[in-house]
Amino acid sequence: MSQIQFALWDVGNVIVRATHKITEAILCELGVRPDKAALFFHNPAYGQFARGKITGEQFAQAVREVLEVPYLTDEQIRVAHDSHIYMVDWDVEKILWELKEKSVPLALVTTTNQWQTARERQFINLADRYGSVVRSHDIGMTKTDDGAWTVILKELGWQDKDPSTILFVDDAAANCATARRARLQVHQYDPTPMVGMAKLCTDLTRRGLLK
Repeated sequence: MSQIQFALWDVGNVIVRATHKITEAILCELGVRPDKAALFFHNPAYGQFARGKITGEQFAQAVREVLEVPYLTDEQIRVAHDSHIYMVDWDVEKILWELKEKSVPLALVTTTNQWQTARERQFINLADRYGSVVRSHDIGMTKTDDGAWTVILKELGWQDKDPSTILFVDDAAANCATARRARLQVHQYDPTPMVGMAKLCTDLTRRGLLK
């Protein structure tokens, strides 16, 4: 196993806590059927929004059509969407800060959209604290898209680095799988409170990043 020299972290459900259940509950209170509310984050328009291919207004219109709720306003849809992001996990953030204090090169990469980015910044300005943040809506790709890792590493200026010296931390199995195929080392984060932190600390210590 190569020595880790760089750390690359996901944001959602790792640094910033989020759950789709909050959005779904709000939509149901607005009269959306539960089976339709479950489609909010799982429809083609959401992927387009995450890749920066459509605007927030276009996404809201798509939501009205997919959820069959023509009466919902753009504002109601955005409030429901934004509410799924609800706090910073300061325990995880403390680990990031420790790595920064140890001069471990850090960067963040996230599948997100313009609304999520604005909501995230209500809680924490990650760019100010950690520098480079690669966002899917800026590069037009998510982490599972073909060729995404070539683009991500180039965005970070890490294209000439040995991928096996980069540790990628993400909660999503699909993202972890594509990172492994790109030869990065991976820690799949468990967002379960306390459990995930314990596993993360153990792994980072084993890899020599924490003591």
